[in-house]
Amino acid sequence: MLDRKIIEDLAKKINDLVKSTPVGDVQKNVKAAVSGWLASHDLVTREEFDVQVSVLRRAQEKLAVLEKKIHELESANESNA
Repeated sequence: MLDRKIIEDLAKKINDLVKSTPVGDVQKNVKAAVSGWLASHDLVTREEFDVQVSVLRRAQEKLAVLEKKIHELESANESNA
């Protein structure tokens, strides 16, 4: 069985090698091209999507709190009327 450290060292060496060859440049260019294509088609990355989901959840929570408060104020107003 291979030692975990050996595998990590090998992976690091391969990454370093790829970065120092034209393959690294090709990866950068492909990533830029794909990002440009996604942007031109109004698509978002998973990270951007997750951020927006989080923002939406917080907005929904705030809306629920405000709706409850409005309901309580309306009930109190009806009781005083």
